Amino acid sequence: MPATGNFILDKGYDASAAITKFRAVKFTAEETVAPVTAIGDMVIGIEQFGVTAAEIAKGKGASVRTQGISEMEASAAIAVGAEVGITADGRAAAMGAGVRSIGVCTKGCANAGERISVMLNLPGRVQ
Repeated sequence: MPATGNFILDKGYDASAAITKFRAVKFTAEETVAPVTAIGDMVIGIEQFGVTAAEIAKGKGASVRTQGISEMEASAAIAVGAEVGITADGRAAAMGAGVRSIGVCTKGCANAGERISVMLNLPGRVQ
């Protein structure tokens, strides 16, 4: 059974760099986002479709889920009910020291690269 999402608020932003689908993003300027680059970055949402550099040059922006339940790419196994943080490349990870919490896993996985569902709680605290 695939992971599922349920939006409360998806918002469009300009993208200042290519963004991979179902990974966390941060602000780089007003109304502009880019992939997170560190585990402590302030996550503002999860990219829903992905955007390449070529698409950005043609005017395509990012579609970012800021509230609700979002699918995310997992960096490792994550259990249902686990508090979720991020890796430096924006994938979901179980919480650890120095990691910013972004929500709770509502559908887990057994392997890296699989999709999970995360009930978002943004912006989260740093553990």
